[in-house]
Amino acid sequence: MTDVEEPKHPGMGKEFPHTDQILPLSAALFFAVWILDSFVFGFSERFTGFVPDVIRIALFVGLEISAIVLGLYSHEALFGKKSLEFSLITDGVFAYVRHPLYLSILLAYLGFIFGSMSFISLIPWICYAVLFDKMASYEEEDLVRIFGDKYIEYRGRVPKWIPRLIPPQTQKSLSS
Repeated sequence: MTDVEEPKHPGMGKEFPHTDQILPLSAALFFAVWILDSFVFGFSERFTGFVPDVIRIALFVGLEISAIVLGLYSHEALFGKKSLEFSLITDGVFAYVRHPLYLSILLAYLGFIFGSMSFISLIPWICYAVLFDKMASYEEEDLVRIFGDKYIEYRGRVPKWIPRLIPPQTQKSLSS
């Protein structure tokens, strides 16, 4: 027997242990804090007057749309194509950011925070940002093991969390 855990999804690297439990639990805990602050106790209610409603709504809508689009494109890139070949995905949304699914979750939570100005909800959001960074780093170790220099080169040119705004083709031609 080996200590290496086989990936849940054939043809993919290892996931962080217990990801299937962590993600729904993080959502449940985040929304429990957000609902309690926004609708029950109203701890952050006094901050809603500092930012006009139109700006809060725009931030909420913009972040939620960004999260949905990012999540859909990354999910399609990862799970939409049925292929027996295991390859490093470096195009599409993965050309802009290395962990678009985790980022989409953080953006969705951030939209709710800004939409209601629930600053108490920043506490679990920061905890999840740190946790997701640890999860992503764990998964990247396996990708380095699988793809070696190819992944190291990809990691060097594509940001982990803050998506680049310049399309990869344009950026390549600018540096030439």
